[in-house]
Amino acid sequence: MRILFHGPGTSSYLPEISLPNTSGIQHGTTEKFLGLRDTHSLTSNRGNIIHAEAPSRIFSCKRRRSAFANLGTLHRIFGAQIGVRLSRNFDLLVLSAANFISEKKELVRLRDALNAIGDAVPIIVLGAGLQGEPELSRMHSSVQEILDIYNKRALVFGVRGLQTEAWLHHNGFTNACALGCPSMFVFPSSILSIGQEEVAEANEKANVMVAGYITVRGGRNYGRGVKLAKAIQGVRGSYVFQDEFFAYGDLVDERGSFNDATCTGNRDRLNALLSEATEVPLRFSNYYYFSESSAWRQAALMHDVYIGDRFHGGVAVLQAGRPGIFLSHDNRVAELTDFFNLPRMTTDELISEGVAGAIRTRLTPGSISRFKETYIERFANFKTTMAKHNIRVLPRL
Repeated sequence: MRILFHGPGTSSYLPEISLPNTSGIQHGTTEKFLGLRDTHSLTSNRGNIIHAEAPSRIFSCKRRRSAFANLGTLHRIFGAQIGVRLSRNFDLLVLSAANFISEKKELVRLRDALNAIGDAVPIIVLGAGLQGEPELSRMHSSVQEILDIYNKRALVFGVRGLQTEAWLHHNGFTNACALGCPSMFVFPSSILSIGQEEVAEANEKANVMVAGYITVRGGRNYGRGVKLAKAIQGVRGSYVFQDEFFAYGDLVDERGSFNDATCTGNRDRLNALLSEATEVPLRFSNYYYFSESSAWRQAALMHDVYIGDRFHGGVAVLQAGRPGIFLSHDNRVAELTDFFNLPRMTTDELISEGVAGAIRTRLTPGSISRFKETYIERFANFKTTMAKHNIRVLPRL
């Protein structure tokens, strides 16, 4: 099967040349955070790499005849001929969707591309989810039309959880089925290897991988970041950036602010800047920013546990076989953690309980066992759903 994957599954540039057997190149080496702006634009929030690469890793396909692409860009190039061109080269389109069911989104380019493609190539959709509590009538017309397209034409209209499925069914989109996020199915053996013994033994000395919104005043979700800083102060660990450092002022343009070889920011400068901004003494050992997922997982392997306010930042740690506690402040994280029975809490609860207390009460043998039981059920359902359409899932339990 030849598959076209729509989504930013890699931070490599997409070639704009019409030659076979070419591939995109990576960003040029930089010593500044600012030098990452262009490569960041290829994926936006770096968590997108974790969920968008997943379908390409888990589905069996002819790998030299499959590709990543953006359907909106292809429509701009091929116009009305996009359906014909894609049908000659691909047997299936896979769209990694994320949080587009929102009153704040407009997806005109994607809608126009899907309309131009029509029924020329079958499609499946994965990971679609609600953002906030939207009303269908208040959504941009392009989002409403895309929902209708997915409902009528998608072989599989996969959504991230039961809340999104119920909302879509209530609004007449009954083709939707809750499958979770495909990023959870890439490395099932690693996920099922997760235990709590090592992190329990480490206890207060646990090395924690943290992700969230720790930023400067005026940065996005500043208040949430301050709370997270308070919750993890004094903890041994590392912090993973996804997009927040672009708000850090002059620091991002300083030579030496980022070490591209190790995917790390200048620890001393960042600890000083963010300690002042949050009024909380921060002493992270590392500040990471990843341009590909393998480095992310390798760094995660050097930690005992994930605690954070970013779902896919946590998935990267789970993929490395380490447990996680997810901080939930909206229906995106809550829906996914509930679907897989993952431990979650609010940042206020983390402040109250402390990191050691949270590890002790949230990562118990019972909670890990319940998660694994749920995970096995979700994975089996995902494979069965795909098999109905002759789509083979490579990983095994």
